Parts: sequence; C-alpha cells; structure tokens
Amino acid sequence: MTTTPYLLVRLGERLAALPALAVRRVVRGARLHPLPGAGPGLVGLAEFAGEPLAILDLAQLLGDERENNRPPVTVVTWLGSGADRELVGLGVDDAIEVVELDPAALALGQALVGGRPVVVVDTERLGAAA
Repeated sequence: MTTTPYLLVRLGERLAALPALAVRRVVRGARLHPLPGAGPGLVGLAEFAGEPLAILDLAQLLGDERENNRPPVTVVTWLGSGADRELVGLGVDDAIEVVELDPAALALGQALVGGRPVVVVDTERLGAAA
C-alpha cells in the first residue's frame, strides 16, 4: 500500500495532519506582530527568510473556537495550488511527528493515528478558503 507523509499537529485537544511535502519549516516561538482590525483567524505577521509572513490560526480555520489566539508553534507551509499557491504560517499548539497515512485519508478528511481521530487538512482547498 502506498502512503503519504503528514505532519501531525496539536490544536488544543484536537489532532490534525498537514501534508509534509507542503511544509517548509516548523518554528517555535516566532515573534508575531498583531495587525489591528485583522479578521478572525489571522494571528498577525512574522518574518520568514527576510519577508513578512501571514500567520493564520489553524484551529480557527477549521472552525474551532480558541481562548488563546497566539499559538506557540508556526508551521510554514504552502496553501492553495497552481498560481494561487502562497506561503503562510499556520499557528498550532505543537508539531508532534511525521506519520504515514493512506492517500484516501485526504479524500475522507479524517484518519486514525494511534487510535485517535485526526483531521486531515487539504492545504490546496484550505488555501482557496483562507
């Protein structure tokens, strides 16, 4: 069976998986600059490779309410596809490990890892929605 690598991340009590091939870097403790009047889900800006990078709260993008809107870990990843593809930071509570998932998990939007349910994030579709 063919599998695909995913980065397992924690969002509060919830687990999510991001396609590892889209991930550029995991940054702990990135210095965030809040943007006054920013919409829900936009945590602020950080610097990445000398350029400003929008930091989005992955939990909020997935529809969760959060008390702490400054996640401590930023996963720098590509969202969208083709000409609409852009590099963003996704704020999460922790980056845990890389796991191998069946490619069908992306179509289902969920998988089990170690007996726990995991939301499988489609970064191409999420990029279109963000």
